[in-house]
This record gives sequence, C-alpha cells and structure tokens, in this order.
Amino acid sequence: MDENEFKNIVYNELKRNLPKYIVEKDESLLYKLFIDAQGKLSPSNFDNPKRGQLAFQTDILIKRKSDKVPLVVIETKYRGFSTHNVLIYSTKALKHKEVYPYARYGFVIGGKSEISKKFFIHNSGFDFAFAIRTMQNDLMQNDLKELIDIVRKQIEASKHMLDVLKDRKVRKYVANIELA
Repeated sequence: MDENEFKNIVYNELKRNLPKYIVEKDESLLYKLFIDAQGKLSPSNFDNPKRGQLAFQTDILIKRKSDKVPLVVIETKYRGFSTHNVLIYSTKALKHKEVYPYARYGFVIGGKSEISKKFFIHNSGFDFAFAIRTMQNDLMQNDLKELIDIVRKQIEASKHMLDVLKDRKVRKYVANIELA
C-alpha cells in the first residue's frame, strides 16, 4: 500500500460515515485573503479556491452541506512522517486558520502504532492526530471507527467555534491526549 491508497481508504470511510457533510479529497482551501490595489477582495473567486492562487491543497476536507463552510481538514501520511512533514503541514494548518478560524485540523498516520514525539515537539497548528496501527482488515476497521468518532467530535468543535464567533459564551475548553 502507498500513501495515496491509504488516503483513499480514509476518504472513502469518512464519506460513507458522514452523509450529512460534504467529504472531498485533494481540494484546495484558501490561506490568505486581502484587499488588492484597486480596493477589491483578492482572490476574487474565493468560493472556488485553486492551488497556487492563495490556496493550499488538502488531503481530505469536510464541509457543511448547507453553505460549504470548511469544518475539518485532514492531512494523511503512510508508514510514518518526518519532522519536515509536521512543520510544513502544521504551518499550512495555521495559515488556513487565519482565513477559517473555526476549522479543525488533523493529522492521520497509517501503518504506525503510535504518534512519535517529533509530532508533539514540532506541532503548532494541528488540533488532533491519530495513528491507524495496521491495514489488516479487522484491526483497521476498529481504528477507522475510532477515527470517525474523533472526526465527529471535531466537526462539533468546529460548529461550536462558529457559535463562539457569533458571540456565544464559553464556559469550558479542554484539550486531551490519550496514551497508547
């Protein structure tokens, strides 16, 4: 299995289990908006972001169906990742969050039993990470079910953040880490 096949497995599982949302693969998301020299919003076609036009491509993007607001982004890696991967994708997450401050960003690693320490040392933009331990069918299905649960919670967190931006009051904020 290669990284693209792994991404397709995760994508298909999310698409099948999240029918109330739009689940897309290899879609672009804006990382910057600005007012140009003529006083107009740039890019002008911000509803349809294109890679290379102030947008980065994402591996998996989950949006609301009603208004296509991006809620969760997932970057995938297979058989491990490098410090460089964490630094680059974490920075992309922060850039996307400048435009979409309510978006949740995740990192899913396939074929690894744990998330290595380098993720925690170099991460600044990810909201969650998850290791899918094996691609053997029974064990993989259990991990994919757990991932679906995590993504559903991230969707809810994104919706709550949208409510916060509408001045809804907050009483509690919690970030959790679960050890292997």
